[in-house]
Amino acid sequence: MTRTAKVGLDALLTPEESVLVLIDHQPFQVANLHSHEPTMVVNNAVGLAKFAKVFDVPTILTTVIEERGGHLIQAIQDVFPDQKPINRTSINTWEDPRVVDAVKKTGRKKLIIAGLWTEICVAMPAIHALDEGYDVFVVTDASGG
Repeated sequence: MTRTAKVGLDALLTPEESVLVLIDHQPFQVANLHSHEPTMVVNNAVGLAKFAKVFDVPTILTTVIEERGGHLIQAIQDVFPDQKPINRTSINTWEDPRVVDAVKKTGRKKLIIAGLWTEICVAMPAIHALDEGYDVFVVTDASGG
């Protein structure tokens, strides 16, 4: 696949072209976070969710084995009270067809990702999405690890 680097205004994020994926912002995940101050990461993730809602950016919420890791952090769920997070059993979010289908359904090619942990929750789906032609932007201050 040949990709042309985007430059200038074409490289900027716009609400109309973007989709946000918030990956595994769960209490158990945050409790083990030592790379950043956990409250800051949670507050930044909540702020990111609120920005997405205000600008009508489709947002996909995920959890991993919430029976053990807990439900999505309540402050994020409160931003999208009617949306049920996609609860996965696989480590790589992009390996869950429900997540990929939800992203594809938006028709948008600029993928914004934040998650706990960057080494797994963010890196794996980012690499796969890039391979499938998405432009990927990682919000590091709403991620841990």
